Amino acid sequence: MKIIPVLDILNQTVVRGVGGQRDTYRPIQSGLTRSSQPLDIAQALKEEFGFSEFYVADLDAILQQMLNLNLYQSLLEAGFTFLLDCGLHSAADSLSLSKLKGITIVAGLETLDSPQELKKLVQYWGAASSVFSLDLKQGKPVCNSSSDNPYAVIEDPLEIAELSMQQGVNQMILLDLSHVGTGLGTGTETLCRTLRSRHPELKLITGGGIHSRDDLLAQAEQGADAVLVASALHDGRLQRDTVLSLS
Repeated sequence: MKIIPVLDILNQTVVRGVGGQRDTYRPIQSGLTRSSQPLDIAQALKEEFGFSEFYVADLDAILQQMLNLNLYQSLLEAGFTFLLDCGLHSAADSLSLSKLKGITIVAGLETLDSPQELKKLVQYWGAASSVFSLDLKQGKPVCNSSSDNPYAVIEDPLEIAELSMQQGVNQMILLDLSHVGTGLGTGTETLCRTLRSRHPELKLITGGGIHSRDDLLAQAEQGADAVLVASALHDGRLQRDTVLSLS
């Protein structure tokens, strides 16, 4: 199993996300470092667990279209690679990132304008360097509500997943925002299990609400190839030995 640590960035600071209530997010308090600066957090996670690949949710970009380009470059120059969700609406929005070697672009359902834009994005970046994030809240799709967005009229997450795969996607994040930071599990177990049985070739990444080693093992049993983890790495619920034994 692959464990991918999360960096939620808001106001250029790593914050602790809880339940998708972004107006309540505050700078993270980590047992690994006193700092909440992204590069410091990344270095601390590398020193403790050996991580070099991250998932970066740039909330400044997702909420306000303010890309933290200098931060991306700093992480890359420090030797890190990362999956980046920066609130893309269209494939054209990603063009300024194309020269950054070491990032995998994430197209989030929350902001994406349409399946057609997803197809363009996959064609531009390649299937190996692009990921679709199936964003949910309490089990329901979180979509860009544009009137001409076909995603916005689909209520079944499985149908959205199938439509996205038709656009060339072969890597997918299943993320229920209401479970983030709660320690109550991902909430996407059934969806993960169904997609794994239907599409053995699809790379599935789950996360949100991971509390313990048992939670990680449960995700693997459902068919997840990788799991996003944040709070449990910082508050000591997941220790170095556990992470190394599962990675």
